[in-house]
Amino acid sequence: MSLVRTIGVLRPFAFKRPYSVSSDIGKSHSYKDIDQRLKYDEIRGKIRALGSLSEEQANDLLTEYNLDQKDHVDFRNMLKDFLDEFLDKEEIKLNVGSSNIGPNVRNSNKFPFLNSTPPNKEYSIQELFVRQYHHSQQVNSLGASLTNVYKPHEDVLNPKKANELSIKTLLAAGVHLGHSTSLYRPSTQPFIYGEYKGLHIIDLEQTLIYLKRASKVVQGVAEKGGLILFLGTRDGQRRSLEEAASRVKGYFVSSRWIPGTLTNCTEISGTWQRHEVDLEDTPTGRNLEGDELSSLVKPDLIVILNPVENRNALKEAMYARVPTIGIVDTDSEPSLVTYPVPGNDDSNRSTNLILGVLSKAGELGRRRRLEKVQQYRHLM
Repeated sequence: MSLVRTIGVLRPFAFKRPYSVSSDIGKSHSYKDIDQRLKYDEIRGKIRALGSLSEEQANDLLTEYNLDQKDHVDFRNMLKDFLDEFLDKEEIKLNVGSSNIGPNVRNSNKFPFLNSTPPNKEYSIQELFVRQYHHSQQVNSLGASLTNVYKPHEDVLNPKKANELSIKTLLAAGVHLGHSTSLYRPSTQPFIYGEYKGLHIIDLEQTLIYLKRASKVVQGVAEKGGLILFLGTRDGQRRSLEEAASRVKGYFVSSRWIPGTLTNCTEISGTWQRHEVDLEDTPTGRNLEGDELSSLVKPDLIVILNPVENRNALKEAMYARVPTIGIVDTDSEPSLVTYPVPGNDDSNRSTNLILGVLSKAGELGRRRRLEKVQQYRHLM
C-alpha cells in the first residue's frame, strides 16, 4: 500500500513530530495499559519512519505485535484519527476501509521527486524549500494591502513632473528639514516656515513655487539645444546624477569640481576633444577650424545639488556668465545662485527628488525640440 509513502512525501508540510509518551500520558485514550500504548507508539514511529510499505508488509507488521481482531479495528481507528490530525493542515482525507488501508490523497503527485528524510534527521534542502513554498501559499493572502506608498527609488528611476509634485511628496522626502538655528543665515528668512527642536523648517510652499520655476528654466534650455551640467559631490549622488544627465543628454560631475574649469579653460579644458552636433544631438562630422578649436566651451546651465561645498563652481559660473540652479538650505547664501530652490541639501532623498523633477523637465524640453526638428524635416 502507498499510505506510508504518501506520508513520507508530504512530511515537510507537517509541523508536528511523532507523539511522545510523556506528552500524551495525561490524555484519555482507549488503551488497556501503558505497555499497549508504548506498543502503539512504536508502531506509529515505524510507520512514519518507513519510506514505502506494501500490503503484505503492513499485515506482517500487525501480526508481529499480536493484535487480535478487536485491537486491529481499534488500531485502524486510532491510526485514522492520528493521520487526520497529522495531515489536517494539507486538507488530506484518508479513506480507511474495513479490510485494508487505502489512501485517497489529492496531492500525492504534487512533489513526486521529493526525497524525504527520516523523522529523527534534519530537513533536507528540498524539504525546506517545499515547507517555505507551502507557508507562502498559506500566508501570502494575509495582511493589509498598502497603497499610495512613497518609494524613494522612483525619484531616481522614474521621477515625477513638476505639475505632479505636491507638498505631501516633498514632506515625505524630508525637503522641509533645515539646519540648526545656530547656522541660520538672515538671507534665507523668506524660505523659513518656523522652528522645531532647534531646527529651522523650510516652507514647502516656497519650495514648490521655486522648483516649478527652475523646471521651466531647465525645460527651456533643453528645448533650445543648450548644454546642461549637473554637479553634486556628496556620497550617494552619483546614480541620480547619471540618470539626470542621460535624460537631457548632458554632463555631470560627481567627484570634485576642478578649480578653473570655466575661468582657466586653456589649461583645464583646452585638451578636450570637440565636435559639432545638430539639433538632434547627432555629430555633424564637420572639421572645426580656427577659434572653434580654442574658444571657451562652457555649459548653458549648471544645476548644483550642494552649493555650500561648491562655492568655487558658483563663482566661476558668475565670472563666465553661466546661470545656475542650486538647492539652498538654511545655511546657504541664496544670492550666489541664479535660480535658488529652498530645500534640504544634506539628504540624498531630498536631492534625488529635486534633481529628478528638474531632469524630467529637461527631458520634456528635449523631446519637444526633437519633435520640432522632425516637423521641419517633413516640411522640407
